[in-house]
Amino acid sequence: MRTFLRIQFFAVIGVVLLSGCSQSLNAPVKYYQFEQSIKPMQRSSTNTSAQLRINTVSLRGALNNRGIAMKMDNNQVNAANYHLWSEAPDQMLTASAHQTLFTTLDNWMVVKGLPVITDKDQQSYYELEYELHHFNGDNQGNADISGLWRLYYTSFENGRSLKTIHYFSEVNPLTGDDYEGLVESLEQNWQNINQQVATTLSVLIQE
Repeated sequence: MRTFLRIQFFAVIGVVLLSGCSQSLNAPVKYYQFEQSIKPMQRSSTNTSAQLRINTVSLRGALNNRGIAMKMDNNQVNAANYHLWSEAPDQMLTASAHQTLFTTLDNWMVVKGLPVITDKDQQSYYELEYELHHFNGDNQGNADISGLWRLYYTSFENGRSLKTIHYFSEVNPLTGDDYEGLVESLEQNWQNINQQVATTLSVLIQE
């Protein structure tokens, strides 16, 4: 009798596990991206005071993953299986930073990457590097983007030199208790960080 009950127990557990796996396999994959509005703008080198080049954002370890990251209590970072970024996070963050800085720094020529330069006048420029250590939600209901940015200056006469390093940490409550709320909060944090960068650079060009 005891053996029979034990067999029934394991059979029920097996059905529950198979049911859970079946539901997971049938779960729809959802894709997310930043909803940063785009305004028509144009700029020429003749009416700008400096050139700023934004390198591709660097994310630590597994954070540059299509699965949206959540940090757990035991120092683990889990990537979602069914809630994914629509593109690689480093590319999305770089495009967003470029757009925010281009819009805010109206006296700068802001470009992405490091194109080939043939004109001597264009060989003096600032270069911005981001390094993200956190880009995730947490089980306390926050969105966290933390890391550092470095600013370099390159001139034809003196070459490349490091101008400044800034650490930052934007940790704010989610706008909604779901992945959509997490994405919205991460985007707002990233815009706040880039607005702070723009403020620092605006002061720099006036010195």
